[in-house]
Amino acid sequence: MHRVELADLNKTFKNKAAVKDVTVCLEHGVYGLLGENGAGKTTLMRMFCGILEPTSGSILCDGMPIRQMGGDYHMLLGYLPQEFGYYKDFTALRFLNYMAALKALPEEYARNRIEELLELVGLQADRKNKLKTFSGGMIRRIGIAQALLNDPEILVLDEPTSGLDPGERVRFRNIISSLGKNRIVLLSTHIVSDVEYIADNILLMKDGRLIYAGDASRMLAEAEGCVWKCLVPEPEVPALEQQYMISNLRPHASQVELRVISRIKPAPNAEPAEAALEDAYLYLLNKMAEV
Repeated sequence: MHRVELADLNKTFKNKAAVKDVTVCLEHGVYGLLGENGAGKTTLMRMFCGILEPTSGSILCDGMPIRQMGGDYHMLLGYLPQEFGYYKDFTALRFLNYMAALKALPEEYARNRIEELLELVGLQADRKNKLKTFSGGMIRRIGIAQALLNDPEILVLDEPTSGLDPGERVRFRNIISSLGKNRIVLLSTHIVSDVEYIADNILLMKDGRLIYAGDASRMLAEAEGCVWKCLVPEPEVPALEQQYMISNLRPHASQVELRVISRIKPAPNAEPAEAALEDAYLYLLNKMAEV
């Protein structure tokens, strides 16, 4: 088992601070990195993988700076970037063989591993088809397969479910849940449901800062008593949307059922509702916006 520590991590591009003072420690398990687009998730992950150099701060693996570890650290890593590059005229099989060669994997090991992974991601029947014929979801699946080629002990996935249909998302979540038992898995997304049932810990970023790090149950506790349900006449909805965070809206004849995130009762007929992880996510983002 490995331990990766990020200490006072900062990254600035020209005059813009993309990551600000991030300190966190990751051990085995699935970490869901949540945040809106532009929150700094991708920049953080690229530093985590050693692709970007921090402006300041440090990243240690088992107590050693990752820059000093060099190739030894990269051998531990599997990485699926948000923008996944590939050769369109390669077949799935040829592409995975090519990636295995880049990772310097033994030929026999690579051959067996590729067959296992094609089965795992449901592309066995498409192994000899060219990647240019693949759907967006299939390309994400081949990307996940290449990230797993070296059986990494640290797996980093940036928006891995982009382009997957609902059935593929469920399959993917099941794969990641099983992988997190004996390795570090860092998975970034802005879709809370992607990590709700599989993440051991949640990391929440806003404007480059890590505003929450902990397990899902403690995150839910943060929003306890701040989620409401109410039925209101349709003309009243715009005013409530301006005043409160509305997480869900559903028409009911001439009225609208609202799910509202608020520390105070938003309407006379509002009733408390049990918080879901998405509610807690919106509550914490909104809470930081008020600071």
